[in-house]
Amino acid sequence: MTTHEHFQQQASELVLQDLIDCLFAEQFFEGAEQELLSPAQLRAFCAPHAGLSEQLQFPTLPANGLIWQWSISQNPLFCVLVPVVRGIVQPIQRISNTPVYAVTWASGQSGQNEQGAFQLQRLDAVSFMELVTANLADGLLGKNKEGAALFLEWVRDAVQQTAWSMDHRVDMENLLSKSPADFFQTLEQYSSLRDRPFHPVAKVKRGFSQEDYQQYMAEFGQEVPLHWLAINKHSLECGIGVTDPQQNQPAQFLLTTAQQAILQQEMAQRGIAHSHVALPVHPWQLRHVLPKQLAAELQSGDCVLLRYQQGGFLPTSSVRSLAPASGSPHYLKLPLGIYSLGASRYLPAIKMINGQRSEKLLKQALALDSSLAQRVFLCNETKWWAYMPENGNLFDEAPRHLSAMVRSYPESVMQDPSYRLIPMAALGTLLPGHDQHFFDAWLQYRQLVPDAASVLMLFKELCQTFIDINLRMFRLGMLAEVHGQNAVLVWRDGQAAGLLLRDHDSLRLYVPWLNSHGLADPEYRLRPGHANTLYHETPDELLFYLQTLGIQVNLRAVIEVLAARYDIAQPALWSVLRQVMEQLIEQVEFSAEARTLLQQRLFHERSWPLKLLVKPMIERAGGPGSMPFGKSQTQNPFHYLGQPTGKTRERDEQQEGVCAVPV
Repeated sequence: MTTHEHFQQQASELVLQDLIDCLFAEQFFEGAEQELLSPAQLRAFCAPHAGLSEQLQFPTLPANGLIWQWSISQNPLFCVLVPVVRGIVQPIQRISNTPVYAVTWASGQSGQNEQGAFQLQRLDAVSFMELVTANLADGLLGKNKEGAALFLEWVRDAVQQTAWSMDHRVDMENLLSKSPADFFQTLEQYSSLRDRPFHPVAKVKRGFSQEDYQQYMAEFGQEVPLHWLAINKHSLECGIGVTDPQQNQPAQFLLTTAQQAILQQEMAQRGIAHSHVALPVHPWQLRHVLPKQLAAELQSGDCVLLRYQQGGFLPTSSVRSLAPASGSPHYLKLPLGIYSLGASRYLPAIKMINGQRSEKLLKQALALDSSLAQRVFLCNETKWWAYMPENGNLFDEAPRHLSAMVRSYPESVMQDPSYRLIPMAALGTLLPGHDQHFFDAWLQYRQLVPDAASVLMLFKELCQTFIDINLRMFRLGMLAEVHGQNAVLVWRDGQAAGLLLRDHDSLRLYVPWLNSHGLADPEYRLRPGHANTLYHETPDELLFYLQTLGIQVNLRAVIEVLAARYDIAQPALWSVLRQVMEQLIEQVEFSAEARTLLQQRLFHERSWPLKLLVKPMIERAGGPGSMPFGKSQTQNPFHYLGQPTGKTRERDEQQEGVCAVPV
């Protein structure tokens, strides 16, 4: 097998795992003919068909292992077989690295004991989704044929682009000997290898060629050659951190004194030094988007493409955010018109306006809780510049493709060698072929034996920091962006010391609780007639984000990686999380009403909310807007762990015969 074929095989397995689990969680097969077979029932199913049992190369299933059977057709008999186990977060999950088969019998042969009466096809991610698209056409997929076809293309792209990422350049050696900035960038690269956990098409960056992908994705460590575009200062909207657009220009934060002089000299030579402000532009954006969106402005001279270029910036896990190779605390966020997670990665002024209002609110909130004040670190996201033509508005298409934000990280953290910044997405990433994880370095630093007890202890410390901060913010009526890409663990001298928050434009609010603590509504700017995910009518709606993005995505990914890396049973890690949450709910100064709500929603109810991933993408069919969004229900992981053990449940179900599939 060639290296390319090996990478393709690995990539298809990763996408297949997330795809099947996601389709199970979102109940795509509701109404289809499906059942769960015990190993004994599978043998009985295979018995009439000579050779079938031998050709089904299923490994020895774990004690709670079952085979999910989806019967697509009865005449001729056509079914799909997937090895599964009962899950903690969702009712069933595919057993990783096990084969998935489609079985077809020749017409009239389904009950005969004849060699060769069947055909067996091993399915990969693409062929599995092709079967789903073709055979679940009566419901969602039939009503959204364009979206279904597009999603199938995204699955193909996901396999291909994930395979490209297998040939990464992430150097995890001697992590803690790196400078804080180099360490942070290495973990950003590592985070990019998986992107959003459990999302089957998260790796897709639609619009990138293979050359683009390997140039602009973080895992390859290639510098991005920034271009500069000068914009008439009267056509600029600026953040509150830009006190004088003529003096506070992006170059001041992003370029050396010598580089600034070269850029300024070119603008002077062109006669625009006093009339225009130079904004950095991503080279992909300059080639593919701006000539179409801003053709008139480039022609008129409102926008002037400069000759000056420079490197010195590296992609991070969010693609459109770039890290300075110099170690400066000033990072850069740019619009990028590719499609990722079903949305274009543009950067409109309205998002940055809302972000600076959130940042102001966060600072006021931290002052109300000494624990938050000591352990929450904020990026400064108030320095931004956005093209806004005369008579334009915040919701026009073209302006959102030309803007820039300088995101400044706290210098106290970036320059102190006792600190390390760890995107939590890096803790939830472990791809085939990787034999390193940050917990290895953490265990070694603390001089702990690398066994289950030590890992559980460090995981408990991680949970105590993450959950305590989020519960305290929830008490005040807010939750920040808590998925693994934007929640950054602040690690100091071997301890989980806090969280750094970025992307403030996604701060979610429950205004009555804000007001009860003396905090005012930041009055976000919202597009009329469009649903928003910032304001919420009830505390339950706000809690949704901690349950889904914070726990079902962020911490679940960490749990699954630690379980696999250190051979720990997942229930042990979930139990640690539950213990931490129970203790903190009692310790944080909640009102009696809020404490009862948390205990009921988190521990006692049978179901939890679920953030949908695939269904909204299919319904959107690639249309404009932010990441497609939808809600559903799944099982409560803590309620599940409080029930009879999985082994007991499976024994009871097998005694009853064929199991119904609760998905």
